[in-house]
Amino acid sequence: MPASPPAFVAVDWNGTVVPFFGLDPYPDALATLGRLRASGVPLVVVSRAHPRTIRDEVARLALDADEVHGVLDKAPVLADLAAARGRGVFVGDTASDQAAARAADVPFVQARLEGGPAFGDAPDFLRWADFETALLAALAAVG
Repeated sequence: MPASPPAFVAVDWNGTVVPFFGLDPYPDALATLGRLRASGVPLVVVSRAHPRTIRDEVARLALDADEVHGVLDKAPVLADLAAARGRGVFVGDTASDQAAARAADVPFVQARLEGGPAFGDAPDFLRWADFETALLAALAAVG
């Protein structure tokens, strides 16, 4: 973990933690997120889903998250998190995730777990075991 850890890490769900609702998580996703939270970094799930659907999904995998948000627009939730908690990071897999992070002025890390192309200049990772390197790059980019 960096010397100055993020105030929170927010993660998208489909394509980031799991390929799709009801499926097993990507390898190392739960362990990596669990270690992050155990180190004191608040973990927040922000998904474009009905609130009950995403709460049920997080519970299904027993992911210990500090907050779970099912929303249509992720940017306001990310902006509220940043205003309340400070400098955080959003992890997602789509260009719309990156746009939400930019709109909220929150650093973005791209999850490329299906091997898709990188977009923009965001730090990225191809497997959860490499997430911390991308997190460090995102934090370094914003100082």
